[in-house]
Amino acid sequence: MRLIAHIILAMLIALPHITFSQSRILHYTETSGYDHQTRAVSYDMFVRLGNDLGFTVVNDSTGLEFNDFQNLMLYDVIVFSNTSGDQILDAAQRLNFESYIQQGGNFIGIHSASDTYRHSSANGSNTGAWDWYAEMIGASVRQNPNHVSGTPFYNIHHVVSHPILNGIPDPWFKAEEYYYWEGGYYDSSNIVLLKVEQTLGPNMQVNSYDSSRAVCWYRLIPGAGRVFYTSLGHSTLNFTSDSLFYLLIKNALLWAGATNGIAEHNEFNKPILFPNPCKDYFQLYNVLSAGVSCIQIFDLKGREMMKVYRAGNMNRVGVHDLHPGAYILMLEEDDRKSYFRFMKK
Repeated sequence: MRLIAHIILAMLIALPHITFSQSRILHYTETSGYDHQTRAVSYDMFVRLGNDLGFTVVNDSTGLEFNDFQNLMLYDVIVFSNTSGDQILDAAQRLNFESYIQQGGNFIGIHSASDTYRHSSANGSNTGAWDWYAEMIGASVRQNPNHVSGTPFYNIHHVVSHPILNGIPDPWFKAEEYYYWEGGYYDSSNIVLLKVEQTLGPNMQVNSYDSSRAVCWYRLIPGAGRVFYTSLGHSTLNFTSDSLFYLLIKNALLWAGATNGIAEHNEFNKPILFPNPCKDYFQLYNVLSAGVSCIQIFDLKGREMMKVYRAGNMNRVGVHDLHPGAYILMLEEDDRKSYFRFMKK
């Protein structure tokens, strides 16, 4: 039973056929370090993204949403937007977030999300409180200096071809507070998407830490969720009037597993569950028409709540006996298994 629970929860957030109309995004902005004062405009931007793509945004500036693991598992993506410091989540909340990622949850970090819980190997202060977080996101910004002076314009270049970069020009001439990684913590396994050209340091010299460096990457954690991070996003203008920043975050949300829009390895012949949420029944589409298949429904703790065998064209499944809430359906057909998260009203 424990194995089944782990498999189901690992698949919960990263299902490629879940659409944003069924999705919730957690927008988290708590700080105990430098406060960029972007939480309101960042939230407004994510609400606009939600209106464009059809997802719901829940705003959290206190960490309250992290109190319960089962609550976190209802979110398709958790966004740390300009969080900072190492005193924002307590030990239980941190453990809940670790479990969320390890069991399939997806993460997007913006700018000072890498100045949050800095790694013990990084220089400066406020390090070592939660190395797991820095290792999950892939970096901790260095200190003294943390970044270039002001928000100068530099060229940002593509490193690889990836759906997250759809519509992003190469080069992208952008004003930004470009972070430094040398002397901080940086995981060389990050899959870098964008790099800024060589910059000029606050001392008006080109230092070793000014060399061309990553400003955007992603990570695929084995057996867990997807992680996207960008060091862009210092100024409020990113969230209010920068259409390219908006597009980058939009593409990252789509990739992060909350919809089938541009997700990697997308298969359009995957089975589809509709309607979702459902009341008394749902319909399965794109299932194999021949043979017998097994349908199992589990709660979020991995407990089997229902099991039926489907034969031929029997694609309608009644769920009137289930209590309202979130469930996982596993459909096994011949040599393929498909997983769905659905809501029972």
